[in-house]
Amino acid sequence: MSDTDDGWLFVGPESDDYECSQSYAPGGLCPVKLGDLIGPGTPSRYRIIFKLGFGSFSTVWLAHDSVESRNVALKIVQAKSTARSQELDVLERLRALDSTAGQEPYVIQLLDSFEHTSPNGIHQVLVTEPVVPLLAPYSPYSEFQPRVTKDVLRQTIEGLAYIHSRGVAHGDLYPANFGIAVPEIHRFEELEFWHQATYPPLRPVIPFPPHCDPHSYPPYLCGKLDLGEFLGLRAPDIIGRPLSVRIFDFGGAYVVDGSAPPRPVAPPFYAAPEVLFPQVILNKEDPLWDQRSDIWSLGVAFHDLVGAGGHFPELLFDDTLLPHYMVCICGEVPDAWRDHIDSQPSPLGRSCLAPDITEKFWDGRKKLFAQRGVEDASGLVGLMRRMLVLDPAKRPSAQELLDDPYFSCSNGTRNVVGNIHPLMRLPTSIPHGEEADFQTNSANLLTFGSTSRLL
Repeated sequence: MSDTDDGWLFVGPESDDYECSQSYAPGGLCPVKLGDLIGPGTPSRYRIIFKLGFGSFSTVWLAHDSVESRNVALKIVQAKSTARSQELDVLERLRALDSTAGQEPYVIQLLDSFEHTSPNGIHQVLVTEPVVPLLAPYSPYSEFQPRVTKDVLRQTIEGLAYIHSRGVAHGDLYPANFGIAVPEIHRFEELEFWHQATYPPLRPVIPFPPHCDPHSYPPYLCGKLDLGEFLGLRAPDIIGRPLSVRIFDFGGAYVVDGSAPPRPVAPPFYAAPEVLFPQVILNKEDPLWDQRSDIWSLGVAFHDLVGAGGHFPELLFDDTLLPHYMVCICGEVPDAWRDHIDSQPSPLGRSCLAPDITEKFWDGRKKLFAQRGVEDASGLVGLMRRMLVLDPAKRPSAQELLDDPYFSCSNGTRNVVGNIHPLMRLPTSIPHGEEADFQTNSANLLTFGSTSRLL
C-alpha cells in the first residue's frame, strides 16, 4: 500500500499502467467502471467493455454502441478541461462526410459526442472509431507487426494535408498519435474480449481519509486492453491486408484563424524549432506555431515510422542541447539562436557547423535506413531534408510534399496507396556493428524513441 499527497490510498504498488490517483477529484477524471452504461437514451447507448488508454486529461474506453451495433472508442475528458477543449470543434471540422473507398482522409473520424455528468463535474465524451497504435500495435508474441513502407508514410502526409486543408494545426504529431484503422473490431462481442484477455488487471481504490467523497473515484482502476494483441490472435485474417493510417488525438489542435494558438503539447524531441527554442531556451510558455510546425514534427516522426527507432544518447535528455542538433541536421544557425549556440559547448565535441557534419549525418541516415530495409533510402532522406528546415516559412506544405519524388515509381507514376510489403516484426534497437563513432554521437539525433503516451 502507498499513500499520496492528495489524500488517496491505492491498494497495491504505484504503476505507470494506471492513471494518477490525483486525477479523480472534483474537476478531474470521470469515475468509470467496466459494464457502465453512459450516453444518451434509456437505457444509455454505450456500454463500457475495456480501457484502451489514459492521459493527463482523459481516459479512453472500448465500448459497444447498442444503437448501431458496433464497437467504438469513447474518449472521456476531465471536467475542468471540458469547457476549454477545442477537440470537438476540430473533429467536427475534420469529418469526411462523403469519403469513399480508396479516398480516406487518414484522420480518425468522430461518430458521436455528448456530455456526461459525474460527481466530478461535466465531461465531454467523444465517440470515434477504434484504432491500434501504429508502432506498438501487437505483443512481442504475435506475428502481426507491420513493416511501415512509403505507402504508409504517404498516408500520414495525405492525412496531414487533409487536416491542414480544413484550417487545422495538429500540434502533437509524434509516433504515439498515429494509428491503424481496425474495422474487424466490429465482429466481436463483449464476451469474446473477456475470454481472450482473461480478466483485466484491477487495482482497488479506497478513500483516505474517511471523509473523502467515495463517489469521486471508481471502485478500482482498470488495466489497458492490448487491442493489437487481441486482433492478432482473434483475427489472423487481417495479417497481410493493406494498412489504413489514422492520425488521432486532437487535444492540442486548433483552428488557425489568426487567434493565438494554445500552449504546445508536442514532446520536445518532436517539437519544431519555433516551438522548442522559445520554450526551452527563452522560457516562453506560449510560442507561436501553426501548420508549418506540423511539417517538422512529422519529418522527425518518419524516423520512427520506418523502424529506425531505438536507444539514443543520454545527453538527449537535456532539452537545452536540442537546438545544437537542429543546427547540425539543418546546417545553419538562425540569428536569434547564435548567442545561445556560441555560448554552449557542442554536444558533438566539435562545431555544429563544421563543413562536413550535416552531410555526414544524412549519409549516416541513408545507411541506417537501408539497413532497415527502407525502400529508396536516399529518396526518404531527400524528403526529410525538405521537411526539416529551421525557418518555417521555407518548409513545403503537406500538399506540396505529396508531389515529392520519393512517392513516385520508377516509371514516373505514383505508388498506389495501400499496396504494402508483407508484414514483419519491427526492430526495437539500432545495431552498432558498422556504425562509426560519429553515428553514436550524432546520427541518432532523430532517434528520439517512441513514447507510451496515448492521449
